[in-house]
Amino acid sequence: MDYIVLDLEWNQNPYGKRNYHPEMPFEIIEVGAVRMNSNLEIEDSFHQIVKPRVYKKLHYKIKEITHFTNEELAKGSDFRKVIREFLEWCGDDFMFCTWGSMDLTELQKNMKHYKLERVLDFPLYYLDLQKIHSLRYDDGKNKSTLSDVVEELHIKEDKEFHRAIDDAYYTAKVFQKMDPGRFIKRLSIDTFYPPRIKEEEIFVEFDDYNKLVTREFLSKDEMFSDKDIEQLRCNKCGERIYPYIDWFSDSGKTYFCLGRCPEHGDVRGKIKIRKCEKDSFYAIKIVKLADETRVQKVKDKKESIREKRREKRHRLIEREMMQETWGSSAIDDDDAEDDY
Repeated sequence: MDYIVLDLEWNQNPYGKRNYHPEMPFEIIEVGAVRMNSNLEIEDSFHQIVKPRVYKKLHYKIKEITHFTNEELAKGSDFRKVIREFLEWCGDDFMFCTWGSMDLTELQKNMKHYKLERVLDFPLYYLDLQKIHSLRYDDGKNKSTLSDVVEELHIKEDKEFHRAIDDAYYTAKVFQKMDPGRFIKRLSIDTFYPPRIKEEEIFVEFDDYNKLVTREFLSKDEMFSDKDIEQLRCNKCGERIYPYIDWFSDSGKTYFCLGRCPEHGDVRGKIKIRKCEKDSFYAIKIVKLADETRVQKVKDKKESIREKRREKRHRLIEREMMQETWGSSAIDDDDAEDDY
């Protein structure tokens, strides 16, 4: 299998909200990629400039960073032609590698705009080398810039940054330096197109956690009626666990629960809600063993929510008491003062 190290440059609306295209905030203007074999040796490269159709004038920040000119872009090729040539160049047996998660998302947004929907594999697995670098050298959460990592790893800087083909080359050189064997199985999953039906749902088991990407739902009640979402199972042995802190939400977008496996200890469940284009949503459920720090964080979140609810109840009671004593006009005056 080959590794296709991909980097994109894109333009955005130079006029702010005027003539802004909400379904494609970033228009791809350059595609750069490097092909690496299974031994991580660089074998070939792909580079094309794309003629913009939506945002035809360069945003001043993009012009400043990339050093593109409007004249240069005007000579570029049609997006559909570039992508067809690129995918043909990729071949049949490959995996995308990117620095961060945005490139594949923006690629698919652009492809959808040009009616090239669902051309890429589903589910779309890829290697996020920025995340793998963080796991290898940092805390797994900090996201370093490509230029900082190139300097950190003492890679020769003989090309410019912020051009697609050059950044793809630097990303490939970082990949070679990272000793990625420990993390090569830590695949990321692009969810621009979420599963449509139960049979398409994605379940992946890693060494220290499990991940489930669900189909679309119309309501939270519908989501939690699905036993694969509602139930908590140990990510090590698969045994069902009955939570001692049941599912709760801190914001309506993220849910947490805690349970205890008799064999492996505390287990944390986490559900992240992701909106779809219409009034539906899908969920990403992550289950992993929890150390004392992670357990305490969940407990603190739960207690914080309880405290906020208590404060809200107290305010409502005080408001009702004031209304009974002074009438609604006093409450209105109070509210008016709070607005200033």
